[in-house]
Amino acid sequence: MRIKYKFIMGIILIAFMLSVGIVYGQGSLYSDPQGRFSFNLPTGWKAATPYDSAQAAYFSYSVQQGTVGELIVMIEELPFSANIDQYAAASEENGFKQLPGYTPGTQLPATVFGSPAIKKNFIFSPQTGMTLQAEAYMFISGSYAYTILLDVLPDYFAQIEPGFAQAVTSFKVQGGAAPVAVQPIPQPVVPSIPTPTPPTPIPAPPVCPTPTPVTPTIPVPTPVTPVTPTPVAPAVPTVPVTPTVTAGMNIYTDPQGRFSIPIPAGSTTAQTTEIGVVLNTPDGAGIMAMYTTGEQYVQGMVAQIKPNHQFHGQSQLQAGNRQALVELYSKVNPQDNVNYATVVVTYPGTPFMIIITVPADKYNQAQTWILEMIKGAFIR
Repeated sequence: MRIKYKFIMGIILIAFMLSVGIVYGQGSLYSDPQGRFSFNLPTGWKAATPYDSAQAAYFSYSVQQGTVGELIVMIEELPFSANIDQYAAASEENGFKQLPGYTPGTQLPATVFGSPAIKKNFIFSPQTGMTLQAEAYMFISGSYAYTILLDVLPDYFAQIEPGFAQAVTSFKVQGGAAPVAVQPIPQPVVPSIPTPTPPTPIPAPPVCPTPTPVTPTIPVPTPVTPVTPTPVAPAVPTVPVTPTVTAGMNIYTDPQGRFSIPIPAGSTTAQTTEIGVVLNTPDGAGIMAMYTTGEQYVQGMVAQIKPNHQFHGQSQLQAGNRQALVELYSKVNPQDNVNYATVVVTYPGTPFMIIITVPADKYNQAQTWILEMIKGAFIR
């Protein structure tokens, strides 16, 4: 038998960055007009008319320049019993893989409304020059499969995704009964997926790093004058190339033991994810450290940063028994005209990467701890 699975994405890099003028959090309670589900809609999202019959609800997120993301709830009636692993496998093979430029990311077990769920991250390119970052939660309740999807311009993913995760946590299936886990049967689940219709891309502001998905930068071997926050040809500091002894550093250790990195004392944890952590430093920088699913994933993240940022150079540093490749980028945030330096650090032969985002006028003084972090990283 065949499940008539529909997966539509109509619009639209760390993310891996922290908020720069975008707000998320608890918004209003959204209740499905047909009484099927409800959840807390994060601030900034607006309900709109679904543009496909498979969509039970559709919401858009806009900034001054235009729409940058969409949130979609899809419900599908299953013609026979299936468990979430069967459904997710069929969705991957016959749905997600059909998206143009589809690149899978992490796929992890989760829970939605007390039911076993699959959390899936991926990127795709609906048209030349446009890359979208997406996150989907899939679960089964009774005889229905639910998909809660976020897709967004990459530069906004790190800022919007935490609010989306909160919305998923609050998701409830209505009807007074808890979800019923169905048992697998030996019938194939074969969903299909139509071609998405992307919107017009708009410029996205740089932000501080966060889990998913991302924007790196690298130190260059020449001193630089602090930049003036103007959107026209901003000056960007260069990369540190000589080791410096820094006081006031602590060690952040990944809870799963996959890596540890030196960080400035006083840094705070902004967010943790399955693949790493996002930290804020006292001097206003954002650090995103990620232990991904592989080097291909790391390169995919770097590839998302390059088209939207100005490249200033790269260098190689010895980090213990490993080499670190450091790349330096910059970008002006169109919302506040502040120029941001982005340092992207990869360690060839490992699935680990670090993205550091700092206002360009603070980059020179930040080079001391940046260098210590790069050279002092321990990777399992």
